Amino acid sequence: AAQCTPCLGPAIPSVWCLCTSSLAAALRSSLRSPAAMELGSQMPAPAQTAFVSPSSEVSGCWRLHTAVPSGCRRLPAASDLTSGFCMSAAVAAAALYVGRRHVGDGRRCRGFRHRANSAIALKAAEQGGAEPDRGFRILEWASSALGGQKLLVKTARWGSKEAWRTMVKELAPQSPDGDYMRAKSQLISPASKIPAEFSIGGHAVYVGNTCPWCHRVQLALTLRRVPQNLVASVRLLDEPERASRGGWAFDPSRGVSDPIFDAADLREVYDLAAGQPSGSGYVGRCTAPLLVDRQARRAVSNDNPQIVRFVGMARGAAAVEGKEVDLFPTHLREEIDQTNAWTYELVSNAVYRAGFSTSQAGFDRAVKDAARGLERVEKLLEKQRFLCGDRLTEADVMLLPCACRFDAVYAFLFLRGACGLWRERPALKRWLFDCWSLPGVRDTLDVQACQESYYRTLFPLNPSQIFPSRPEGSLAEIGPKEVLNEEEAAKLLHWRDVPAATA
Repeated sequence: AAQCTPCLGPAIPSVWCLCTSSLAAALRSSLRSPAAMELGSQMPAPAQTAFVSPSSEVSGCWRLHTAVPSGCRRLPAASDLTSGFCMSAAVAAAALYVGRRHVGDGRRCRGFRHRANSAIALKAAEQGGAEPDRGFRILEWASSALGGQKLLVKTARWGSKEAWRTMVKELAPQSPDGDYMRAKSQLISPASKIPAEFSIGGHAVYVGNTCPWCHRVQLALTLRRVPQNLVASVRLLDEPERASRGGWAFDPSRGVSDPIFDAADLREVYDLAAGQPSGSGYVGRCTAPLLVDRQARRAVSNDNPQIVRFVGMARGAAAVEGKEVDLFPTHLREEIDQTNAWTYELVSNAVYRAGFSTSQAGFDRAVKDAARGLERVEKLLEKQRFLCGDRLTEADVMLLPCACRFDAVYAFLFLRGACGLWRERPALKRWLFDCWSLPGVRDTLDVQACQESYYRTLFPLNPSQIFPSRPEGSLAEIGPKEVLNEEEAAKLLHWRDVPAATA
């Protein structure tokens, strides 16, 4: 991209440049595809190197040359050019071929482009508008040079799909059948090493607004009224450009910094808190949430169910009249574990399996599971107020982050509209509103920022980088306007006695 900046104008966004290596492999393969070979076989001679420069006759018009014009640099290889434009190798090959057939010394192309653009400009002037940007107009050239665009379209489609597939695999590991395979948590502490009580200055948890697994931990801390001096919440920014690995980083200029290690990003936190004794650093995925022992300055766990269970069961949270909130009551523990298992498989993780599938069959399987899971939750909530009875438990905490993000993100970006909206199901909508009305819950998530992050950060799923305008009826607008008072909220929670010494 840097090589062609003088000719192509503003620098290409750095986020696309990061994808060069993964795109290159797919694009090199596209040149060996049957369609590309068929296209190449029609070329009468090896194509000369092409160069591009703005035409002086028509503003905004581009010319292809077979000799280097003054002040213009050689176009980089297809694998480099795609880092800026994500062009398939087939398009590049066709451009070279068409350049040889129709450009020559530039005179034939100049006349063709001049007449076409003049007509467009005249029509635009008559309509009182600006001349439209028609790109390189390769399809128009192909229809003339090849007698049709079939080969170009077939090869471009194949090449762009392989480039996309390669990029998705970098984000989300795949099975041979194109199913997303979520990696297991790498830091899970033995139950014996998880403390049974909170302690002042004892722990910190690294969380980001976008991540639903982080949101689970935030909800548990909020509902149990765990103060910052017991478990400090360390905010992360979802900015892959700033992070050396993964997507989480800090930015002190925006008031987001690491109070424990003074790290630049989450990868550095992992190196310091979970690195090898030899000092070689951490080897593995740098994911959030991450629970850290502040006193020992060591990582405890990056497994969100384990962190939520620790927050939900540890003694020492804020007490109300000698009682504290209990998210995992003894008589419901088996039911909660079973509910957590099927809601994760059929809802919370199913939406991600759909979003990161790289085959139609994989997507169809995920959508089928998600539809079945949503229907099962709907029928359950038609009979009772919460997932495990008439009071909120850990099971509701584990599913709520998915519900909050469903209409804003998952319904369209991941599920492509296949399962409708969360709020279209009466029982699901009522349950979501009941949870959203509890004190502190709505402060655990910025829905709009979360939506923008998904649509802009997961660029392989949304290459246009355009995100939906905030629709009427979003969670913040259709949700309950009032937060329940403490007395009303207490009736929706389980409570347990606090030992006399703790109280």
